[in-house]
Amino acid sequence: MIDDPGRLAVLGRIDLDNPELRRRLNDITERTAARLGQPVSLVSMVLDTAQFFIGEHGLAGWIKDVGGTPVEWSFCANVVRSREKYVVPDAAADDRHATNPLVAVDGFRTYAGAPIVVDGEVLGAHCVLGFGAYTFGDEELEELRHSAEEIAALLCTYQLTEPAT
Repeated sequence: MIDDPGRLAVLGRIDLDNPELRRRLNDITERTAARLGQPVSLVSMVLDTAQFFIGEHGLAGWIKDVGGTPVEWSFCANVVRSREKYVVPDAAADDRHATNPLVAVDGFRTYAGAPIVVDGEVLGAHCVLGFGAYTFGDEELEELRHSAEEIAALLCTYQLTEPAT
């Protein structure tokens, strides 16, 4: 599913490097981080080997400089695979994630992500991350879902007539 050619083709038809798109996505991530009380919020696009961030709020250090991670480290890849929200209240206590370098080295502990769906394909996730264990409430997850839908609608307005090269 991560390497599905149809999904990657939809992703390739969006002008992801457009500065105005990036500015607008950063505004959404800032709002989401504030509303959910988490220090980091991302718009992550998941490729077959990596994820990259086209919108972000609160990143620092090497992750901000690089602008993404290997797909093996990606919590957001779970959103793409399942096509549903993915929540990890305490990654350090979760056998699936405790050895992930984002957890073990960078100190992320909590994650919640909602799918970004364009043309029926889950391209990535809108997520929040925090450095302490946290249980998200239904209203918070609904806010995240709503913001992911807003992001998907915005991405649709930046679709190209020809795939990006």
